[in-house]
Amino acid sequence: MRGLHAQLVGLTVLLLGGLGSLRVCCAPRVVTIDDHLRLIVDGRPIFPIVLSPGPPLRAKAPNGRDALDEVKTAGVNMVRLGLFNGEFWNPRTEQLLQHYLDWAHEHDILAAVNLEKLSVIRDRQDSNAKHLRSFLERFSNHPAVAVWKTMDEPQWGKVPVSCVANAYSLIKEWDPNHPCWMNHAPRGTIEEIAEYTKYCDITGVDIYPVSVPMGKHSHLPNKNISVVGDYVKWISKTVEGKKPIWMVLQISFSGAVPPRPVVFPTLQQERYMVYQAIITGAKGLLFFGGTNVLQGRDKELGWNWTFWETVLKPVLSEITCPEMRQVLLEPDAKGDIRASGADDIEFTAKRVGSTLYLLAAKREKPSAVVSFTGLPSGTKRAEVMFENRSIPVSDGSFADSFEPNAVHVYRIPLE
Repeated sequence: MRGLHAQLVGLTVLLLGGLGSLRVCCAPRVVTIDDHLRLIVDGRPIFPIVLSPGPPLRAKAPNGRDALDEVKTAGVNMVRLGLFNGEFWNPRTEQLLQHYLDWAHEHDILAAVNLEKLSVIRDRQDSNAKHLRSFLERFSNHPAVAVWKTMDEPQWGKVPVSCVANAYSLIKEWDPNHPCWMNHAPRGTIEEIAEYTKYCDITGVDIYPVSVPMGKHSHLPNKNISVVGDYVKWISKTVEGKKPIWMVLQISFSGAVPPRPVVFPTLQQERYMVYQAIITGAKGLLFFGGTNVLQGRDKELGWNWTFWETVLKPVLSEITCPEMRQVLLEPDAKGDIRASGADDIEFTAKRVGSTLYLLAAKREKPSAVVSFTGLPSGTKRAEVMFENRSIPVSDGSFADSFEPNAVHVYRIPLE
């Protein structure tokens, strides 16, 4: 999940002398993972919606609002903080991290903290091990900390598995209250990646398919945006479906910035990738690249607010509305439901009380009418959320039209 420049969020926009740390003293979080692979924070399940990275420290949104306040209202509940590309933590960057954690806590936003090279340990006598222990002692009690992000893309970076294993063992010994998340590049084999994912609690992969030509970032045969779902399934095999998958989705990445053609996902593309990731099993979503290729107002403010306003906020406003927040936390409830009419339909069903929710997305094959059968008896209608329409259900079935990369979310009262 590498960006254009190694940086700590806000490093270039904050002068330390002008801002004092709040030194929050609230109790640290206890973060676990339950049998449904959900992140549990102080006993409460959440579906992580993460900016990676978020806006610069103490930044403002274009409307003058506090930047974290702005993203929180659209459903963001976590930011990924820390260093990139092999940088080392030092007193100055640790102080900056403290400031950002305090700011996040003010808004009840959690943090996934990059340990970077502190999570590569040769042995207990390694200087990194000593620094890791002091780092954990300083930050593990901060109430904004939710997870530790270990070395990024370790297989792609040829990090020895033994060094990853040593670090994981020490982190779990010194801080049992926060899970470790390990992200991978879309590279390598399932067997190679599986050697690394033994030493994490959460895994995932970054995949950024929108480029010129499409799919440069993918090492799978599929070069379309539906490769996102392929990578959810691919990385899940490395943990045999027994650990949560957090997918890192595209705002921008190094393959779509100058001197290469600059391209961002459209609203339709981002919406499809988000829902397809959820449908195929992702338990958390991160959005990477908000600090890349900034122009005009966005450059002044340090973050891609244009993409936020036109693409990301509209998508998040759907999946994080109060109704959908609960839906995303529910286990699969497909039962006997089947889809026919197109062989590239993917769907999942969730039940909340007396309502069934059916999330369905179509890959890139031509438009089709898709029939869903096997709905519970007595079902009379399927309301299409976010589209202001409904479809009658007869004998447990209904049909709807799907364009390529279309997504429909059905609310089905069980009457």
